[in-house]
Amino acid sequence: MTDELKPDLDLTNLSTSMNVKNIKMIPLGIGLNRQGPQRSFAESRACGKVIFSGEHAVVYGAKALALPLLSKMIHLKIYADPHLTASPKVRFNIGERPVNESLKAMVVEAFDVLAIPRLNVSMEGQTSLLLGAGVGSSASLCVSVLRGLAQLSGKSLTPIELAKLANQLERRFHGNPSGLDASVVALEQPILFERGKDPEVVKVHKPKNARFPWTFVLLDSGVRSQTINMVKHAEPFFREGRDQIINEFNQVTENTKSALEDGDIQKMTEAINHGHMLLTEAGVVTSILHDISRIARDVGALATKVTGAGGGGCMLSLLENERCDEQISALRERLGKDRVHPLFVP
Repeated sequence: MTDELKPDLDLTNLSTSMNVKNIKMIPLGIGLNRQGPQRSFAESRACGKVIFSGEHAVVYGAKALALPLLSKMIHLKIYADPHLTASPKVRFNIGERPVNESLKAMVVEAFDVLAIPRLNVSMEGQTSLLLGAGVGSSASLCVSVLRGLAQLSGKSLTPIELAKLANQLERRFHGNPSGLDASVVALEQPILFERGKDPEVVKVHKPKNARFPWTFVLLDSGVRSQTINMVKHAEPFFREGRDQIINEFNQVTENTKSALEDGDIQKMTEAINHGHMLLTEAGVVTSILHDISRIARDVGALATKVTGAGGGGCMLSLLENERCDEQISALRERLGKDRVHPLFVP
């Protein structure tokens, strides 16, 4: 299949139509010195992402909606050798452990996609992202590397330019990515995304007649799955009756967008449940994920769905606005504190 994806970025085996005025600009410096770096040190970071609707279907041309996961980040410190070289040496640690050669090769490619001179670099990274859990660790890494190298060279990038370059780098991890992950991570805003088009920023409003903002949580299954396997597993579902299925996913995404913009909790509940039903039919909701969904329902969550490729990773759950603290405590008691992550919706 032409849209086949490769496995999610594995950092656990470290040893081996756009509304421009709504986009936040990212200051990355000015100018470009091809004789050498303007700076010898840079710091950068990038957030994760959460897909609210359109998983899998976005690969086949459906619309998807995603939000930045601003509470989870990859942070990089980059030290540069001032001498240019055709064959740069890359020292790259995350959490004081060396990354694999594929990630080092991605850094070298980043010089080329940025069209800046190659340098010897040393990178030190720390991450709070849930790795391999479908929350955008590979996109976050690509964006943070590009931001850091651009700072070193004094090159400026708009968020859209950054997203497009990051998507080029993501091909190393996902073969032929849609661009959704790179876009939401680079823009750091909720977006409506359709492959081949610039993303549209989604304006989120507080739920009507509610005391608090939207109350979502991410529920980590503790299981990690490879995206390529889940895409292959779901492929027959999308190939058979494709137009009708894509239309259904598009309707879920439009309803999700409308719910966020209007602060409509009931519409959001229905959209999440509909999306979860479609992903269940696609065969990516495992027994463990069904169990987590049941636990969330037991503590009073309004709706729960897979977010990401499925087969493991995380689930997205909508809690009752007035009882969210109580429900989070109950979920942590049932699932474990480290597996329940409140989601800030910007």
